[in-house]
Amino acid sequence: MVADDLREQLLNAAAELLDESGAEAVTIRETARRCGVSHGAPRRHFPARNVLLGHLAKRIAGELGAELDGTDESPERLARGYLDFAVRRPHAFDLLFRHDLLEASGADLRSTTIPLVRRWCAAWLTRHPADSEADALTRLVGVHGIASLTAHQAHAALGLSPAALLARVLAAD
Repeated sequence: MVADDLREQLLNAAAELLDESGAEAVTIRETARRCGVSHGAPRRHFPARNVLLGHLAKRIAGELGAELDGTDESPERLARGYLDFAVRRPHAFDLLFRHDLLEASGADLRSTTIPLVRRWCAAWLTRHPADSEADALTRLVGVHGIASLTAHQAHAALGLSPAALLARVLAAD
């Protein structure tokens, strides 16, 4: 097995584990088992669990970015794409913000996530040129909160409509 192939197989197995059961289920041993290799084999690519999770999170951020590429770059479409991703892959969405698990992973996650934030700000400011970057970031925080609530069905317990919440967060003052 070629080293790069094993690395990709490990990331694929880790992504499956994550989507099935959440970040706590993603271990080097279980990832290796799913790939049919010894529990030591992954350590050449991912010497610690946080390194594996960091690289997985970077891949997920790239997948989110690729999904948003299909939008027209309007704040509404970007927000909807963000929400849809969170609903479809709640554990993957959660991992992106688990800094407690990703700290010191060496995956340089910010190189993938900061462009997503800048993209949002650019879209918001294009539509609302009188607003500041802080205004754009505040709207993004609102979108993120709605996505977090919706990803785990908490909006339903509160009787909230994600679409109505998005409309309020995205409404110009």
